[in-house]
Amino acid sequence: MKELLPEGWVAAPLQKISQIVYGKGLPKNKFNKQGLYPVFGANSIIGYYDSFLYEDPQVLISCRGANSGTINISPPKCFVTSNSLVVQLPNTLHQSFKYLYYALESSDKEKIVTGTAQPQVTIDNLKSFCVPLPPFNEQKRIVARLDQIIPRIDKLKTRLDKIPTIIKRFRQSVLTAAVTGRLTEKWREDHPDVEGAEATVQSIYYRRLDESQTNQQKNKIEKLFAEVETEDNGLLPETWKYTFLNKICESFQYGTSSKSSKKGDIPVLRMGNLQNGAIDWSNLVYSSNKKEIEKYKLEKNTVLFNRTNSPELVGKTAIYLGERAAIFAGYLIRINNMDILDSHYLNYSLNTDYAKAFCNREKTDGVNQSNINAQKLGRFEIPFPPLEEQKEIVRQVERSFALADKLEAHYQNARARVDKLARSVLAKAFRGELTPQDPNDEPAEKLLERILAEKEKMAAAVKKTRKQAKRKSRTTT
Repeated sequence: MKELLPEGWVAAPLQKISQIVYGKGLPKNKFNKQGLYPVFGANSIIGYYDSFLYEDPQVLISCRGANSGTINISPPKCFVTSNSLVVQLPNTLHQSFKYLYYALESSDKEKIVTGTAQPQVTIDNLKSFCVPLPPFNEQKRIVARLDQIIPRIDKLKTRLDKIPTIIKRFRQSVLTAAVTGRLTEKWREDHPDVEGAEATVQSIYYRRLDESQTNQQKNKIEKLFAEVETEDNGLLPETWKYTFLNKICESFQYGTSSKSSKKGDIPVLRMGNLQNGAIDWSNLVYSSNKKEIEKYKLEKNTVLFNRTNSPELVGKTAIYLGERAAIFAGYLIRINNMDILDSHYLNYSLNTDYAKAFCNREKTDGVNQSNINAQKLGRFEIPFPPLEEQKEIVRQVERSFALADKLEAHYQNARARVDKLARSVLAKAFRGELTPQDPNDEPAEKLLERILAEKEKMAAAVKKTRKQAKRKSRTTT
């Protein structure tokens, strides 16, 4: 770093210009909602307490978990927990805390974060970590300039970060329009002679009766089709019908419960591989069991339903498009729908807010997990249009989603450019290129000498206090 610094700057190890300490442990049961003082955890305010540790704002470094290495500034009169390290500046640099914040924010934080499964930042990692230290007056000029630029960039980020929510709402509005018939109003006007869903369901009933080989099977079919759906068909187009899913599906099958391996012949899709209605092929496990592969091998255009997950995620659904051979794990259900129910339309239907509301009603909650079994899934009343209209719905949804994908790609590119701009501005600042140097400024070496002298004086005072306390203790005993 030293050779890249402007004249009059120095590379200062953190241990020379600051005291690095952990925050203080505070159990959550000690929090007080009526407390006057904020409690800062790993990356944000997490509650309130009756007292504070630091009267003035402090530079904090998140030191445990996924946020390790994140730089923050605490509010005044704040309690800081042990999930953050506090970088305390001496009086000589007291007004430089904002400069230190920006300097650490621009640094390569990978150098101070250790561990992968449990990332952390330790005091030892930080002691020799160097930051560029310019003359004190130049620090003030840099902070003043960054305080003009960075908030503008942050404001732009905030505006950009609203876009994913807008896109998500757009996708959901498309799906809602799809399963309520609004998306294909014009199509129905142009196709008035299409057979309605009521007649289709009746034909399925007779077909399934004919295919029944025993009286028990026939009784089961008759009982199933005798049940009446509860949703209001008056909310749907005339040719549609709310229909229990088990009336128009052959079966619902649970996946394999056998243990998977990191390597093998064929991937085993798990609940984590169902993302946003599609299959995510990362973080795969595998199986080489021939019997399991034969029994659970997936066919193209199969819909998978996540029957066990957290209360928020149970019921998520995705369609397998046959991208590569795969089987599926036990927390998933394979829906074997009949040919009169388009798989893509089924997948879209199960990803609507309407379906999510069904899952919230029907799930059985356990400890940290919820479950929706195959029997309950079969009771889902799907808005069932004629097959031709299902295919038209799929075509229009895919066209709208393609537009959403383009918008999302534009957002990702714009967000990356803004992030790059912020890094570029910070890098320029700490190369001495953002503000002019003043030859009349006191060199940073002199500033560093004063800092070290102050720290030595403080250390001597602490040592003297400890000796006095020790003598007093001996006298008392």
